[in-house]
Amino acid sequence: MAKATTPMSPAAGDARFGAIDLALLAMVFIWGINAVVVKATYAQIPPMAFMAIRFIVAAALLLLVAYLFERSLAVRRADWRMMIAVGLVGTSFYQPLFLTGLAMTTASNTALIIATSPAFVALINRALGRETLARRGWFGILLAFLGIFLIIQGGGGLELTSTMLTGDLLILAGSFLWALYAVMAAPLMTRYSPLRVTALTTTIGAIPLILIGLPAVAALNFGNVQPSGWAGLLYSAIFAIVIAFIIWNNGVKRIGGARTAFYSNLIPVVGAISAAIILGEVITPLKVAGAAIIFLGLYLARTSKLLLAPRD
Repeated sequence: MAKATTPMSPAAGDARFGAIDLALLAMVFIWGINAVVVKATYAQIPPMAFMAIRFIVAAALLLLVAYLFERSLAVRRADWRMMIAVGLVGTSFYQPLFLTGLAMTTASNTALIIATSPAFVALINRALGRETLARRGWFGILLAFLGIFLIIQGGGGLELTSTMLTGDLLILAGSFLWALYAVMAAPLMTRYSPLRVTALTTTIGAIPLILIGLPAVAALNFGNVQPSGWAGLLYSAIFAIVIAFIIWNNGVKRIGGARTAFYSNLIPVVGAISAAIILGEVITPLKVAGAAIIFLGLYLARTSKLLLAPRD
């Protein structure tokens, strides 16, 4: 899940289409169908138990892979505070919002609303004084949020008692946190590999989620979980967290946030189509219009001239 720009510049010579671009296309499909897989798995494994087991598997694999490849997980003492903060924002806070929101709304709404993360990144960078956009860029951001309004209207509507509206708002809050995670993690990846940053921040953020979810795991009737349920959980842990997070952070480091975000904008397309095919979710005209407006808005924001270049 995931998907925002970060204030990093691509390395020289990385403008050509290469292996990292192919990996990012794989990430698009992994994250694109993840919401559908998780939504289907909830029928067998409740969200809190799902969350705890998912992160036990993901954190263990990430630490193992990182150590096998780098033979060290060392971090400078001065960077631990930021590692912890990034882990809390990108995992401890973001994941409960995403998983709870997904349980309350549709997989297609989730995929489309998460697409607004790049707009939040622009707003965060502006607040931090790193960069600001020309009018065209701000107009694009306004269009992105107009698209969210149409998507919500095309689902459960704006009734305050609507469960779907609550889920949509939780996903929107999660989209903001994912953007904040991307901005906060960028400076760390100038000093450490994407694999080490991913492994450490995900594990740190997973600890409170595992502790919170353990009672639900203890209450889970494992005999009622079919092979398809375990397959869905393992897919979401191994592919959507371990593999996709590594690809995402490698993309940000090697080709920069702008190109990485281009691929992330394809994720909701895969998500909405797979939700319609697999879950039978209806793609209403308002959802289509909302998606089109979000993509137009993100395009305008992405191609807008920066008035102030990033400082870091």
